[in-house]
Amino acid sequence: MMNMQKIVLKVPIYCDKCKTCIMKTIAKIDGIKSIAIDVEKSTLTLICDSDLVQIVKELKKAGKVAQVVSVGPEKEEKKDEKKDDKKKDEKKDYCKPLPPCCTACRPSYVVIYDEHPYGGCVIS
Repeated sequence: MMNMQKIVLKVPIYCDKCKTCIMKTIAKIDGIKSIAIDVEKSTLTLICDSDLVQIVKELKKAGKVAQVVSVGPEKEEKKDEKKDDKKKDEKKDYCKPLPPCCTACRPSYVVIYDEHPYGGCVIS
């Protein structure tokens, strides 16, 4: 059995359906101790003893492309979070670009043009 490790993956998360899909996919894998998703940063943080390749393959099967950000030991030293928070507050971008549309959540419409016998058209 492998040692517990912290894996951080960058996965596109555009909506709640994306988040649910990722959670369900990861929950099926053996050896997962903890799952954390940061929607704003589009990151998935796992504490597990599972194989990284298996995790990425399972996400790919679910239609989510994952990029490995970091792999390391389970516990890390705690930094001085107050200093980091002050830096983050100063660098906030108040005009964020819109996220790309999620193809899994985008409704599809079919427009059929049909000449109505009484003139005009019907969209169904």
